[in-house]
Amino acid sequence: MQITATNTTPHMKLIAGLYSAVDAMNATSIVSYVTEDVNFRLGNFDALVGRDPVKEANEAFFETISAMRHTITDILSEGETVFCTGSVHYTRKDQSGHEVPFATRLQLRDGKVADYQIYVDISGL
Repeated sequence: MQITATNTTPHMKLIAGLYSAVDAMNATSIVSYVTEDVNFRLGNFDALVGRDPVKEANEAFFETISAMRHTITDILSEGETVFCTGSVHYTRKDQSGHEVPFATRLQLRDGKVADYQIYVDISGL
């Protein structure tokens, strides 16, 4: 995970930790950043509610790739809402690469992610 954004937000520590967990493909660590009743949606997949379904979905997704690495080029926040944009580089199981832009909207509550919306096209994987 690399943050190249020049602007700052009070939520930088949370963003760095969350995306480090994602890039480490550590579903247990990822769900430590979310609320028990988190609403989670990746791309055009159905929304999930709750830590356990989010953990299971992330574990299943991580089984389909070898690695991933985010570069966050912009972070904007307004109160408890944080927007991140950038690119994500995936390494497929055959070791070929695939890079696409992404955007994420995070709605925070009590220092954790309560609504986690990821806008990315993973159809090329």
